[in-house]
Amino acid sequence: MKNRSRIALLIVMLFVLGTVTITAYQSLSKVITLIDDGKVTQYQTDANSVGELLKQLEITLEGKDQITPSVDTTIEDNMKITINRWRPTVNFNLNGETIQFKTQLKTVGDIITAKDLQDANALSVTPSLETAIVDNMNISVKTKEIKTVIEDRPIGFNTIEKTTTELNPGETQVAQEGKNGLKQVTLEKVIFGGELVEETVKEVIIKEEAQDQIIMIGIKNLINDPLTGNNYEYTKVYNMEATAYSNSGGDGRGITASGIRTFVGVVAVDPKVIPLGTRLYVEGYGVALAADTGGAIKGHKIDLFFHTEKECYQFGRRQRTVYVLKDQGMNVASIRK
Repeated sequence: MKNRSRIALLIVMLFVLGTVTITAYQSLSKVITLIDDGKVTQYQTDANSVGELLKQLEITLEGKDQITPSVDTTIEDNMKITINRWRPTVNFNLNGETIQFKTQLKTVGDIITAKDLQDANALSVTPSLETAIVDNMNISVKTKEIKTVIEDRPIGFNTIEKTTTELNPGETQVAQEGKNGLKQVTLEKVIFGGELVEETVKEVIIKEEAQDQIIMIGIKNLINDPLTGNNYEYTKVYNMEATAYSNSGGDGRGITASGIRTFVGVVAVDPKVIPLGTRLYVEGYGVALAADTGGAIKGHKIDLFFHTEKECYQFGRRQRTVYVLKDQGMNVASIRK
């Protein structure tokens, strides 16, 4: 009986001792939440301070890492501890577009690989791939891209100016409105670093033709004398039946109805249509002076003076345009010499 009592007593004492030990440990243990660079973990610890907890968990702080609360803070139950790991900031420019981010990568080449750019066409990287990452570093990356683009482009219309005597000199009038056309252009564009460096036209399809704009411009009524090259301004135009005469077919004196002697340039007219003394230009004959009359010259008829009858026969009877010149003071005889 004595041995059984001793064994029972020993068991009771061991149970009481274990219970006390567990209770004591639980009273010393605290639950904390650790957020390390965004990663959240809960721990049960008997550490007295934040620094002691880091040693228990074998967590190391680097020079610019920040921890809240500080390492000398006393651990309390249900405490939240936050570690913000410092990382260098990088300004990363890809084909003209810049983004800013923090990174734990070590070299420029590591970033190129992380962004899957190592196989990009005609890759250009500044600084070099071996360059170590430092805070606020600028990294520039350029790649080459070839695009096929189809564009609709306008076809500009041409402006054509035409002269007319139906408008006042200097007056303009649009006879036909201009209209742009339309073409479809297939382009091959070479883009490097976000900038267009080459453009090649591969195909052009005209979808709509352009329509020229026609502008009529009023000018002076001018007639050009092909024999002299002179231009003469005129005020009136007649379509006349022209014949020819010479002194040998008349009285031989060569005196006109206006009293002057005949010369090549003198013409006979009907004074009721063209007054005597009027300066004219006769198509195919030249500058002329209405200085003579004739019995058969009535209405829209004109008789042109030539030196010989042979010339008169050669001329015969023709339709001619007769212009009344603006300059009525010119010396026709001097011009026709």
